[in-house]
Amino acid sequence: MTSYHIRHIQLEDCLQLRRDILWPSFKLQDCIEPGDEDATHYGYLINDQVISCLSVFYRTPNRRQIRKFATKSHYQNRGIGSTLFKTVLQELKKDYVASVYLNARSTATRFYEKFNFTYFDTEFTKNNVTFVPMELDLTKANIE
Repeated sequence: MTSYHIRHIQLEDCLQLRRDILWPSFKLQDCIEPGDEDATHYGYLINDQVISCLSVFYRTPNRRQIRKFATKSHYQNRGIGSTLFKTVLQELKKDYVASVYLNARSTATRFYEKFNFTYFDTEFTKNNVTFVPMELDLTKANIE
């Protein structure tokens, strides 16, 4: 029987997934971001294996940044990433965080739009990937 749960994980638990999905040409240590040691890392686990993860970085007392959201290819488009993302947004809202932002890959903006994220700055390119800054006002968000 398959069991799944969402929980806080360690940075080491998500590095391989980050590399495999987001930066396959990078070395594992190149997938560590400044501030990772202080970030909160979340994982969606199936039979104790991390199949989706993301990291939440503290920016101000009322603002957080979500970074490095990745789901194993085989599990994409099954609602797993959406479940993890929604759970994290609910937790941030419960903790009275007022807003959350992220730099969405241009190919993933529709995903974030489903959660009512909006564009707030101009797109940019890093390592040949185009990103679009998006944010959500959690004080007005209805996350069900």
